[in-house]
Amino acid sequence: MVAAVMLCLQLVTSGRFEFLSGRIGIDITMAFHKWMARLLVVLAITHPLLFLLPLDLSRPNSTWNHLVALINRPADIPGIVALLLILGLVGLGIFRDRLPVSYEVWRASHGLMALGAAVATLLHLLHAGIYADATVSRIYWIVLVVGAVALAIGVYTVRVRQMHRQDWTLSGKRRLADRLWEIRLTSKASKNLAYQAGQFAWVAFAPRRFPLFDHPFSIASAPNDAGEFRFLIQEAGDFTAAIGDLETGTPAAIDGPHGSFTLAERQSGAVVLIAGGVGLAPILSMLEDLARRGDPRPVRFVYAARDAAALVDPRIFEPWLERLDSRSFILLDRQPLGPGQRQGPLDRELLTEALEGLEPTDIAVMICGPAGMMSAACGGLTSLGVPPAHIRYERFDYRGGPATAKDRAIIRNFRILALALGVAMLAFAFR
Repeated sequence: MVAAVMLCLQLVTSGRFEFLSGRIGIDITMAFHKWMARLLVVLAITHPLLFLLPLDLSRPNSTWNHLVALINRPADIPGIVALLLILGLVGLGIFRDRLPVSYEVWRASHGLMALGAAVATLLHLLHAGIYADATVSRIYWIVLVVGAVALAIGVYTVRVRQMHRQDWTLSGKRRLADRLWEIRLTSKASKNLAYQAGQFAWVAFAPRRFPLFDHPFSIASAPNDAGEFRFLIQEAGDFTAAIGDLETGTPAAIDGPHGSFTLAERQSGAVVLIAGGVGLAPILSMLEDLARRGDPRPVRFVYAARDAAALVDPRIFEPWLERLDSRSFILLDRQPLGPGQRQGPLDRELLTEALEGLEPTDIAVMICGPAGMMSAACGGLTSLGVPPAHIRYERFDYRGGPATAKDRAIIRNFRILALALGVAMLAFAFR
């Protein structure tokens, strides 16, 4: 029963539901999704094993015969199918990078297996669940599972229609650095999307303008009424590796905005923006927005790149810095260094200099970039007295990397939740 509830939660924590990720953050949503997937596997495997208890060690064959009897019962077939789909579903997620399939194929199979597992679980609960015989219980499970499945299907069905009604087109592109592109999308008729600096959108291009083939990219432009979006895209996969081959005028579709990586107005005495690599995109959006609004707060801008080839031309962001009470720090991990550039990586010494003249407990810090850089920045800032609650960051890669202090706190809370669920399940099983 607990596993069935968690499977339904998996359907609504896939990162596509703005009402959820837009409030608690895409990082926390995806972290919860990954942790609950692993716990779901444990619960799904434990469920049939509990029916074998208590073990009769004096008759070892009886346990095996009992297991065979359970497997051969027609009423248990949906449960077996659900278990196999859950194992395959989580396996696909864990070994995604090692599978010789495209992202789109992986994404489609992941979604179909999740829906199949949910339907099989419902059939198992209705036909073999010993706790679902009562009418109220049956209604509860039907509403819960059908509701989760309908939400998952609906979010794509509605967006297919919305995306095909849009008239966004690729109006321009340019290479900003090694494997890093800026693209511009404009529209004359589509309703301009209201968004906040720092958010992201899912973007798809013709001829495949529907959700299965869209990809998430951070918006690099500030909110405007011109009907234009700018995105920074790094060549990192099957789709993005060919982003430079797209022709001007290609029809596009946008699903957004999404995300909660935004800078709340007037909630701090100063702003510290830290970017690395393609993580510059949402930071550029915030920087431009602050400048356009004439924000009077002191701004510290820290931008790190691998080397000179990976560095975006400072002329992209310097006009916005000049309109603010700002100081900037440009870091390169590899020499040679140019005028005004510092030797990376980002460390506590540079953060100390960046925070000079600021009150650490009265600043808002926004970080976006590689996991290692974000971890170093979070650790350095907290050691300098910046409260963890004042530090916000957004990951582009949810597959691991060095954990920050906030990551460890989130994981610790998930472990406590998992322990509580495990204890409750055992107590229920042995009541």
